[in-house]
Amino acid sequence: MLHFPAQGGPPRPPRFLHDRVIVAPKEGIDPAAFEQWMRSANLTTTQRHDWLGGLRVLTIGDGRSVDDTLARAQASGLVEWVEPDYILTAFQRPNDAEFIAGSLWNLENVGAASGVPDADIDATEAWDRITDASSIIVAVVDSGILTTHEDLAANLWTNPSETAGNGVDDDGNGIIDDLHGINAITGSGDPTDDVGHGTHVAGILGAVGNNGRGITGIAWKVQIMALKFLNAEGEGSTSTAIQCMDYARSHGARIINASWGGGSRSRSLELAIQRARAAGIVFVVAAGNEGSNNDATPSYPASYTTDNMVVVAATTRADALASYSNFGASTVDLAAPGSDIRSAWFTSSRGYADASGTSMAAPHVAGALALLAARYPGATYLQLIDAILQSADPLASLTGRVVSGGRLNVDRALATLGSFFTTPVSLVLQRGVTADAFTLQITGSASTLYTIEGTSDFDNWTAITTVATDASGTGSVSLTSASAATQFFRVRQ
Repeated sequence: MLHFPAQGGPPRPPRFLHDRVIVAPKEGIDPAAFEQWMRSANLTTTQRHDWLGGLRVLTIGDGRSVDDTLARAQASGLVEWVEPDYILTAFQRPNDAEFIAGSLWNLENVGAASGVPDADIDATEAWDRITDASSIIVAVVDSGILTTHEDLAANLWTNPSETAGNGVDDDGNGIIDDLHGINAITGSGDPTDDVGHGTHVAGILGAVGNNGRGITGIAWKVQIMALKFLNAEGEGSTSTAIQCMDYARSHGARIINASWGGGSRSRSLELAIQRARAAGIVFVVAAGNEGSNNDATPSYPASYTTDNMVVVAATTRADALASYSNFGASTVDLAAPGSDIRSAWFTSSRGYADASGTSMAAPHVAGALALLAARYPGATYLQLIDAILQSADPLASLTGRVVSGGRLNVDRALATLGSFFTTPVSLVLQRGVTADAFTLQITGSASTLYTIEGTSDFDNWTAITTVATDASGTGSVSLTSASAATQFFRVRQ
């Protein structure tokens, strides 16, 4: 339960904002009683979420301390839990002030600069299969993005319900002109990066490819959603991170990249990740930069155990585990290139820089997942993650250090996921006229038998029925109220 120092050193106590707390009201309480208690404690609501009975961020008045407020809340009997609003920081280890230009060894390593040939993610081989993930939204929850960058502007997600520059909240979500994302710090639709971290992350996963400029991302085309909660010092609060994650979920993101961490364990943040899971979102998170074992010393959010998470360590151009990278035989899933990575930078529309850290490793996986999700749109989040882990290149340097024992290989991941589907398969749930009438429609391979499974918790899947597609590759089945009660469904061949 650490704050993350730049590298090494003893753990520092978790830091938090001193003017607010995060509270989950107890289920079934009288709302009026809760409001009366807030007034008596001189607390005002800064944010309110429509889950957990109205999870709230409360601002503290009268100069009271966070510790005092926590004690008062716990003694009130009105809350499920109350916790500080922990400060989160970017997982980046910048190089010296002068960034040195270099080749994109992470995508194709030819052995230059003491590298090992083919110590890369086999991106060039993967691009023979697919380069276009323009159907996939990847949310970069970070320090924002330089939206005018020559290698990013064309790949930014655009809010279809918002009209640019009219000064009106067209979609009624409380944020004016959130065309490409939001700034949760200012409550505006301007996610401009003022530190560079988010721009660098975005370039790794999705800089425009084959445009004759700068670099290329792992996905040449993709929709990058810019969600800013880290400030110019690379720090942000748990509550604003949650706000960004909820925005990503409600606006169709398939993948969230989280190259940051800090504070202690937060039930609110953990539940936000679980809500993303319920929407089928993969949450990609950096392992941390202390060079420590996450199995022994938890690092959050990397050490949460929700099954939609992929935790990523960093490797060097010689396929070694980077000295700064956290690891964990049971808590860190795989590694990806993270040292001396060339990507977009925030200083100008043609800015590029080298940076190192598990922050740089995580978006390699996010970009790979975008390609997989685009190629196989019917894949569940578990199938996407399984393909990434099963296909990792085994490395001696990672044996006993990460769950998979390997480093990302996006080409092998595509081939592995392809073995799950002879044809991309999709599953659509349609509600009938009555509340208990449901129909599942499948589009996949012609004359193929598929199994429908259901769950209510994403941990225990039960086979419900089988569906055979016709010669056109389509099929459907009606569900009873009992099977519909499982809430979530997936299809397997």
